Amino acid sequence: MYLHVKEEASFAGAIPVLWVLPEAEAKDKVIIYYHGWGSDIESSRFRASIWAAADYPVLVVEEALHGARGSWDYEDIQKLPEVVIENMKEFDAILACVRGRFPEKKIVVAGHSMGAMTTMGLLARDEVAGGIALNGLGDWAPLAIGPYKEGAQAYDPMNHIEKHEDKGICMLNGELDDVVNPAYQKNYYEKIKKQHRGDAPLVFEIIEGTSHVVTTNMMAMTLDFLEQM
Repeated sequence: MYLHVKEEASFAGAIPVLWVLPEAEAKDKVIIYYHGWGSDIESSRFRASIWAAADYPVLVVEEALHGARGSWDYEDIQKLPEVVIENMKEFDAILACVRGRFPEKKIVVAGHSMGAMTTMGLLARDEVAGGIALNGLGDWAPLAIGPYKEGAQAYDPMNHIEKHEDKGICMLNGELDDVVNPAYQKNYYEKIKKQHRGDAPLVFEIIEGTSHVVTTNMMAMTLDFLEQM
């Protein structure tokens, strides 16, 4: 447990989740965090605690094939699209868990890598006010492969731009990322910026000299974004 936050393990239906909560909930937003491929709830605790220490409650979701929900040879990424699509299908259970505790707060979905892909897909949900995608992609062309092609195309953010037009979106990618090509996030940004409207912030930055990691500077940028929303 980290300083100035508290943790509570729970379930959203049958899905293991971890609440990381501030000592005083002063902010009007709650964050739903999705981890990356090969990660889990445990390795997400510190990142969640940074937001919680800034008075944003965070719900960390355990995704299929990870942590208590199983395992996989993570060197083999062929099932990554399957997990992202499953996240789309399971969101109602996650939403019910959040609304049971915070019925009025704005919902911001966040994630890293695979979790950032999930974030971009969930922007189409009416209940989601915004998203933070760290080393993700909003153009799901790389996910639309093999048996997952139809499912990925159904949820592809590029096909739901009209539902994103007035939402706060923060997209941060590493310039040197050789795992998730930032060009796919740029494809999305070039499309959304033509239609984005209202006062919600739209942020896209390719961070120089940065690989497939989340830096301290990137986390600071997410806090600035949350304040602007």
